[in-house]
Amino acid sequence: MTLSEYIREIGVPEFAKRFRITERAATAYLYGARTPRPKLAKSIVEKTPVDWEGVYAGALSRKPN
Repeated sequence: MTLSEYIREIGVPEFAKRFRITERAATAYLYGARTPRPKLAKSIVEKTPVDWEGVYAGALSRKPN
């Protein structure tokens, strides 16, 4: 499961609440505008059905500016 799929499933407000981040940050993760820092990514992988590839898959496919 990807991070954006998981956020869609539980909703932005709930995701933000569970991981103590702003809804703006959660929305950025949802749309792939940002990726979580490693410490948060580790927490997401440990507590959800999202794996490492699901967290960073979108970032790997984007080209740098």
